[in-house]
Amino acid sequence: MSRTLKLLLAAIAVVAIPTSFALAEGFQLGESKEELKLKYDISVYDHDTGRVTIEFTLIDAGRITPITSVDLSIPSEEKHDSGGFKSDLTMSMALGKVGAKQVGRVHIRKDWAERAEIRLKTGHLDGKQEPLTWYYHSIPLKELVARAKPHKTIN
Repeated sequence: MSRTLKLLLAAIAVVAIPTSFALAEGFQLGESKEELKLKYDISVYDHDTGRVTIEFTLIDAGRITPITSVDLSIPSEEKHDSGGFKSDLTMSMALGKVGAKQVGRVHIRKDWAERAEIRLKTGHLDGKQEPLTWYYHSIPLKELVARAKPHKTIN
């Protein structure tokens, strides 16, 4: 295969692969935690410095197994031109194994945490995968931040 043809194919792949992910459509799941058979725990610790630590523990992914990512998202108060929402900040919460559970933590400004939500993302629902489709379960944090526990030392 000629070098020119290889470069052309590489250029097409660089454009085509990200485009396929961008064209995938995401749907928010309207089912409750119980309906999705999700088992998780969220704790919020107030450091009394204007910052909080959010600790997310995934026990069982239920009907949305496997979860592809757990993200902390702070939706913008502005609407996107297309009718969707903008995000002021979205970051992946890296989950680490603690026994049979997976735990992730984020340390963030309290006023941001009040607007934040945790999004559990997956490409599967009830063991089935639709092409170019992904789903997410959203967990608002406002009430949890309002009831935040006093500071806890985290190793």
